[in-house]
Amino acid sequence: MIDVKKELAANADQKYKEFNMVAIPGTKEMLGVRMPVLRSISKQICGGDWRSFLNEPVSFAEELMLRALVIANAEMSFGERLDLTRKFVPEIDNWGVCDIFCGDWSIKKGQEKERLWDYCGELIETCDGFKMRVSAVMMMKHFLDDEHIDDVLKLLTSKYHAEYYYKMGAAWALSECFIKYPERTEPMLFSDSLDKEIRNKAVQKISDSFRVSKEDKDRLKTKKKGCRS
Repeated sequence: MIDVKKELAANADQKYKEFNMVAIPGTKEMLGVRMPVLRSISKQICGGDWRSFLNEPVSFAEELMLRALVIANAEMSFGERLDLTRKFVPEIDNWGVCDIFCGDWSIKKGQEKERLWDYCGELIETCDGFKMRVSAVMMMKHFLDDEHIDDVLKLLTSKYHAEYYYKMGAAWALSECFIKYPERTEPMLFSDSLDKEIRNKAVQKISDSFRVSKEDKDRLKTKKKGCRS
């Protein structure tokens, strides 16, 4: 089996560590290993005894990221992946691990997808900032479809948490909802139930997108200025 700690130490980059400590504050001690290297290491872990790796203690942020990559990508049943996810999500302490984990999470259509949807619903009800961000990003990555969009919008515009990274995750998800379903999303962006900071950040993200027309951007900015809440 690959010596993970040795590989991480061999690829540590002090300058990248300093950059990441600013970009991803509040997480575990970092070594400064770049994401392409972590993906390469994770593939080697997935090709071996990855379950033993998941039982190893985590000391560095990069080890937490590797754990996320392995749980999201290793060959296993849906049930095992979901069980491991339930155990892992409470460990997530930064937006980087959250977003990579949700984006990589391997999922199939049908009944399995609905079980993940139910779990997203559980997470957004927890009143825990990072768990709620996982829910928002997971919905954005896997449930922006005709079947789920109305429920996604309802959850994102009605669930509140003061934690900054949840708000930014919800805003990001709402901006993607607008890009894919503008007619359904626009009224929800200006509903009384949506937090002002989330609304403002979502409109900003939409305005920064190359996939949205200037007319749509200008209209949203004007409507945002007219909001009292």
